[in-house]
Amino acid sequence: MWMPPLEDSWRGPVEFYELLFGFWTSYPFLVWWWERVLKTPLPEWRYAMLAFFAAGAFWVNHYFLKMPSPGWLVLINLYTVLFLTVWWLVGMRGRGRGPLWTLLAFVGAVAYGVVYILFEQLARKGVEQWGMHEFCWMALSFVGFPLLIAWRGRVNPPR
Repeated sequence: MWMPPLEDSWRGPVEFYELLFGFWTSYPFLVWWWERVLKTPLPEWRYAMLAFFAAGAFWVNHYFLKMPSPGWLVLINLYTVLFLTVWWLVGMRGRGRGPLWTLLAFVGAVAYGVVYILFEQLARKGVEQWGMHEFCWMALSFVGFPLLIAWRGRVNPPR
């Protein structure tokens, strides 16, 4: 089977617990930004899609972090363009809003990325500096995901 080359030496720290913890904890910020700041509620699948593509940055960053120059920089910038394109297609396209709303919407993509990374870093700090086992962060995520689903299920009941 053909696979593209992926050198082990290119990898940064691949810590799945960070990805999971960052995903569910940043999701409320994503919903808040669209519903309260932009006053443009989205169908739930759109929030999930935006969160999924934000999580993809983890994949690029962690698996290609130590790639020789300029490889990582090219990949992360290409992924950023992809993420912003998806952000526009899924959340912004066809809204017919003004330039201030459009600017705030794009600022939201950056703000969401920062919040996601901050939650990932919280989990990393918990393991590396506070001595917590990654199992604790996975357990928090195991509890957090059902809570998130229950919260969003109450907000958006099935039709």
